[in-house]
Amino acid sequence: MENTKIEKNDKKTILDKIKNVFSNCGDNTFFVAQYTDKFDIGIWNENTIENTNKLLELRVFDKDKEWKLFRSDIGKDFSYRFQGEEDNKGEGVDYFDEVQLLDIDTSKECKKSELMKTTAGGEYNLPKDISDLDRAAISVRHYFGVDNESGQAFIRDYRLVDFESAKKRDYSKNLKGV
Repeated sequence: MENTKIEKNDKKTILDKIKNVFSNCGDNTFFVAQYTDKFDIGIWNENTIENTNKLLELRVFDKDKEWKLFRSDIGKDFSYRFQGEEDNKGEGVDYFDEVQLLDIDTSKECKKSELMKTTAGGEYNLPKDISDLDRAAISVRHYFGVDNESGQAFIRDYRLVDFESAKKRDYSKNLKGV
């Protein structure tokens, strides 16, 4: 899970690196891309990357692995890392899964039916059919590390796993009050 600098910041070099990890892409291989001027998610294909000049982070993932391209600012070199389940099976590798709800305003429809409207007015493509849009979520796996000096645990990295419908929970039944 080490970060590696990418030799060239061009689209072909980036696509070649991704092809090495995701040779058989299908409907269950997704991406999340953060540009300087937009945020995009969807089903991964080679036409996903529009402009490497404005790209800050790209995550390509499925249930078993994630390839992440990132940089701190435009004009800087990209780094990348690969995170797979096989890399995290050893003794002492701890993680926890978290389900994060997606921002979807179900009361508003977009001009394009495949786009979801956010409560802040933005739009994005939800790459997987989820029956209950009020509970649409992304599953995130957080990996723990331990500081050698203090012994304190911390989240050393995370990866995106899948899109799903979050379970409904009634938190009020466990509340105890005066």
